[in-house]
Amino acid sequence: MSKFSISKVSKIVLLPICCLASSMAASAEDGTITFTGNIKDATCVITGGSTGSESSGGDFTVALKDVSTTALKTEGMKAGDTAFHITLSGADCPNGKFANVSWEQAASTNINSATGNLKNSTAEGSATKVEVVLSDESKKAIDLRVPVTSAAAGKEISGNSAIFNYWAQYIATGGATTAGTVNTDIVYSIIYN
Repeated sequence: MSKFSISKVSKIVLLPICCLASSMAASAEDGTITFTGNIKDATCVITGGSTGSESSGGDFTVALKDVSTTALKTEGMKAGDTAFHITLSGADCPNGKFANVSWEQAASTNINSATGNLKNSTAEGSATKVEVVLSDESKKAIDLRVPVTSAAAGKEISGNSAIFNYWAQYIATGGATTAGTVNTDIVYSIIYN
């Protein structure tokens, strides 16, 4: 046997190693994505609600006013203006910091990607051709498809509190709304500077 010959056992061992090396070369790295962020020390208590009701935490329900289908008989008609708010408060809620409400697009499956409003449930007995539009305190509609990325555009915490006032309304979509229930939701976070 020549001293340069490779035994059958060596061939069996070397073959998988060669294949592994060639597959590693085929899946070469193209780049790196780095994620950065900050965890802020704000410890505000978050509550919310509508007129006459305040939650004990960040989860709450806004009961929209009952309206007739005639109030929503044409696409784009709005009805049932209902005020609601999100409140930050507490002794450890830091004065001088800015905060804002960020609507969480990835976690909120009810945001209509065509309108930026909240889709109604499709459960049996639900009203059709209706969505819920959220508006700021001046009643300017909020496009929920647009991410809120800055606390500076929000409210300054003063007196250890800040209140974000909003409106919710029904809006007719795709023609006359049919009678039935409306049930939708959205996930939100508070961002601080």
